[in-house]
Amino acid sequence: MKKFLLVVWLAAMVGSGYAQERSVKGKVTAKDDGSSLPGVNVVIKGTTSGTVTDSNGEFVLGNVPSSGTVIVFSFIGMKSLEVEIGERMVVDVSLESDVTQLNEVVVTALGLEVSKDRLGSASSKVNGTSVKNSGEATLINGLAGKAAGVYINRSTGDPGAGSYIQIRGQSSITSSVQPLIVVDGVPVYNTTMAMGVSGVAQQSRLNDLNPNDIESIEVLKGASASALWGSRAANGVIMITTKKGSSNAGKVNITYSGSYSNDQVLVKHPMQRTWGQGASGYYYTNVLGDGLFGSATGMPYSFGDKISDRTGGADNVVSDPNDPRYVGYFETPDGKKIYPVATSDFDPAGNVHGGKNSRDTYDQYNSIFGNGHYWDQNVSLSGGDKSGNFYLSLGDINQQGIVKNNSDYRRSSVKFNAEKAFNNVVKINTNFTYSRVVSSRIQQGSNLNGLFLGALRSAPDFDNSYYQGSYVNASGLAFVNRQRSYRNQIGRRADPAYDNPVWVMNNNRDRSEVDRFVASTQLDITPTDWLILTARAGVDHYSNRLQTFFPVNSAGTNNTGSLQLQTPRETQFNADFFARGNWKVGNVLDLGALVGANMNQRSSDNVGGTTNTFIITSDVPLNLNNAISTNRVPFNSFTQQRTGAVYGTLNAGYKGQLFLNMTGRAESASTYGRAQSPTYFYPSADVAWQFTKSFGMTGKALSFGKLRAGFGKVATQPTPYNTATYYGSSAYGESWGSVVNSSAYGGGYEQSSILGNSGLRPEVKTEIEFGGDFRFMQDRINLGVTYFTNNVKDVLLPVSLAASTGFTNRTANAAALQNRGVEIELNGDVIRAGDFRWNLYSNWSRIRNKVTDLSGTSSLFLAGFTGTSSRAVLGQPVGVLWGVDFLRDEKGTLTLDANGFPQSGNVEQVIGNPNPEWRGGIGSTFSYKGFTLNVLFEHSHGGQIWGGTRGAMYNFGTHADTDHEVTISAADAGVLRNYSGSTIANYGTTAASFGYPYHPNPDGSYNIRGYITDFGGGKVVVDEAWYTGLGSGFGPVSSQFIESAQWTKLRELSLGYALKSDGFRKASGLTSIDFTLTGRNLMMWTNFKGNDPETNLTGPTNGRGLDYFNNPATRSWVFTVKINY
Repeated sequence: MKKFLLVVWLAAMVGSGYAQERSVKGKVTAKDDGSSLPGVNVVIKGTTSGTVTDSNGEFVLGNVPSSGTVIVFSFIGMKSLEVEIGERMVVDVSLESDVTQLNEVVVTALGLEVSKDRLGSASSKVNGTSVKNSGEATLINGLAGKAAGVYINRSTGDPGAGSYIQIRGQSSITSSVQPLIVVDGVPVYNTTMAMGVSGVAQQSRLNDLNPNDIESIEVLKGASASALWGSRAANGVIMITTKKGSSNAGKVNITYSGSYSNDQVLVKHPMQRTWGQGASGYYYTNVLGDGLFGSATGMPYSFGDKISDRTGGADNVVSDPNDPRYVGYFETPDGKKIYPVATSDFDPAGNVHGGKNSRDTYDQYNSIFGNGHYWDQNVSLSGGDKSGNFYLSLGDINQQGIVKNNSDYRRSSVKFNAEKAFNNVVKINTNFTYSRVVSSRIQQGSNLNGLFLGALRSAPDFDNSYYQGSYVNASGLAFVNRQRSYRNQIGRRADPAYDNPVWVMNNNRDRSEVDRFVASTQLDITPTDWLILTARAGVDHYSNRLQTFFPVNSAGTNNTGSLQLQTPRETQFNADFFARGNWKVGNVLDLGALVGANMNQRSSDNVGGTTNTFIITSDVPLNLNNAISTNRVPFNSFTQQRTGAVYGTLNAGYKGQLFLNMTGRAESASTYGRAQSPTYFYPSADVAWQFTKSFGMTGKALSFGKLRAGFGKVATQPTPYNTATYYGSSAYGESWGSVVNSSAYGGGYEQSSILGNSGLRPEVKTEIEFGGDFRFMQDRINLGVTYFTNNVKDVLLPVSLAASTGFTNRTANAAALQNRGVEIELNGDVIRAGDFRWNLYSNWSRIRNKVTDLSGTSSLFLAGFTGTSSRAVLGQPVGVLWGVDFLRDEKGTLTLDANGFPQSGNVEQVIGNPNPEWRGGIGSTFSYKGFTLNVLFEHSHGGQIWGGTRGAMYNFGTHADTDHEVTISAADAGVLRNYSGSTIANYGTTAASFGYPYHPNPDGSYNIRGYITDFGGGKVVVDEAWYTGLGSGFGPVSSQFIESAQWTKLRELSLGYALKSDGFRKASGLTSIDFTLTGRNLMMWTNFKGNDPETNLTGPTNGRGLDYFNNPATRSWVFTVKINY
């Protein structure tokens, strides 16, 4: 267990009463395996003069009397050792493990350290080094797979993108389920801006923290462990402890680390490159505007001719101004002229290729994706003496994403931490962190300006690289800065239908500039040996300057140009004062108590505006005044909420084997309705029984056993200003027409359509848990098992109101949830043999969630689309997938139409569940002398995802699943029907047909794109009529695109070598140099046909399991060098 304790460095802050006569140095190691022990207390017996060992287990002790001196070596989990040193100047010792001592210290809700063996609640601890060595550029994702009951999903592979964190199931429906983040005892923001089905992948403010500054992370999963945080603890609490200096005889430790990564797309959507743009097997683009498929939009489909059947060579283009078909050309900035290809005329007796001769195809991924990378460099200085210590670090990470342009992330940070003991009574600690984060992000999702939407719909024979230039019409008039896309191949129209993906990454801008500082100070006063008074205050503030820009000639509503500038800011102030004491009652009972008070205030504001329809359309100034007043919309908002509480704890231990821990918090908040109680009480209690001590069972097989149980209440506050009806600026519009904003006509306000509710209460979660912790083989193997169940009542929902009230809805306590689950963590040293060690670590959890009450509502929309969504449904887990299935009979058999094809049902229902059946991680660390090999696998079992991207690609004919070819004989062509109801021979010749006549072979047979199948009513042909009809992602049946979301990932694979021998130290003057090569997400095993089932369309929101042109995830290789001096 000592490996878990290496982060517990107990600084010896003592004064010296002796004049220095000599210094004694030495090294402390573990007796069982010879490993060095940092943080060992080295004290002259009978005095307060001492030091602690450094990271290599070495110490230098000054002020040692010349004779009769005894040095005491002590370390948690090891037997203390007293050594009479005589006249020696070098003292090397080895300490033995002591199973009767505290095995591991953990951080409680108030940031205080306590022995884990005394607690009746479950928590998980992750070492900061483990997070840093994960290969992740940001903090939050480095936790994935390392704690039972903690689910972490990265929304996309974009640099700095936020991640979804869920602890012990879903504890709310519409409120955030992200845990409270507490850094060095002070709560900080983990804000992620709201994200719908389009936009950019929003960042998590937790990623502002530098992983190199993290000492350890404690996850408080249950209500009994986190109840002291009251209405902010319903989703669990993540306690982060940052690094501090060590009291090491005045020595300054200097550490440099540098990392370089190579990042690639993890997995790609399979795309076909066999068939060209067009329909019914004919090449067609509609560039010439002949009216087929609508002259305003361009040909959207890739159900055209077979590319390999073309003649090859240059295309036949319409370049002669005297040609009646001539419509002009597109000219690139370097002078290249692109003329429209003469397309086919859908004549069954004619040429299906038209003028398209080239067999060239294009990898749409290669046009926009490349190898990403980051440089991560950090320098830290730390040190101290017997009266204090300090830690100073500078960090900079500069990341370029896998998208070739405008996808980047840079975080620069400075951290300072100092602690000073003025005497044995007064100690003060100060923390300060400043971060500057600058990033550019890429549009994604259901978004005409999105990167992936344009790329994955593009025809395989269209080159997106020529994306911008001038369209010169038939009269010679030039239209500059036009966009060229596969549906607008010579830029003839101002609106390209979808943005060319190369245009997106080069022209559209989404920039964020964050400045953030987190500061805290703690004062400890120890007036007696049993009482400590603590005052702690902290502030967290950030401002985020956001810029979203779409140039003129972008697709859709941004076609005339759009600019949004805003500066959201948040400030949080937190203060605690508490007194704690400890007493012993004989040799039987030990008691501890704490009383305290807390005040927390959070405020946020946002000032900005939006401009559209630019006046200056080229070299556009990024200024909101670049539009007439009616096209400028300013906005601002401000919220503030305040919470006050008093709290207390009581701890008791009986004979060092039975422990009781109780807490209580009485809390008032400004967000509670005035018609309700102003104060709510959040209690907790847990009990732990070390039965092995009671029965004297501490043998070699079972060295420690503890049974535990816990109970607690926690809550989620209502969001601010839902208790009253408010007013806002007005905007009026009709259908798809333009919107009139009151701000452009002298201002004005209107009453909100949401009715305030003065009776709002917090969402309250009540939880019980049972479990046990066991250690085997003299503490080498550790096993923790926990069962929990919780119920959440008074869940906040928007409740619809009758139109006669003048309001549409109001927020009310109207729902209830239930979670239950099992968590298992198993880790330890499987093999210790000389210099070789194999450490195994694993976790497994199974969580079941259910909506138990929706106050008469059958379902509630969370995220997604009208046809397919993620919802809260009564009797189902939160986030189930909702949509329409095929029409079926009472046995579930498909009900077919007259032609033998499935039919659409007419009832929306649950069609999938994105929540996994269970999730786990297993890893091993192998070490031999200076070498270390680490491997971590993570598995998510079960669960489903809606593959909306695949459905859309079916419709456009770009997915590899649509790449089938079948030869149908002349006889069968007169019998077999496709989804339109036409036979193959008659397809396109009747009004009911979707497309145009297929081109027959000389013998009357047909080579068509599709395949023959039988849905149960006889053979039919699945071709473009099906893929653009009921089999399309735009059709009513969304259940056909529900897929397994199960996956297994090789999360981490690293190989390291440390140079730290005595000979190296003497020769180099350095303490050590570490070299590490790390692979992150190198492999994934899944049946999902999309890019990565971990990604989610709406980011880290409560709506889960949606894939619709999500930006892809990444795999990475990272090389790191760390130098210690």
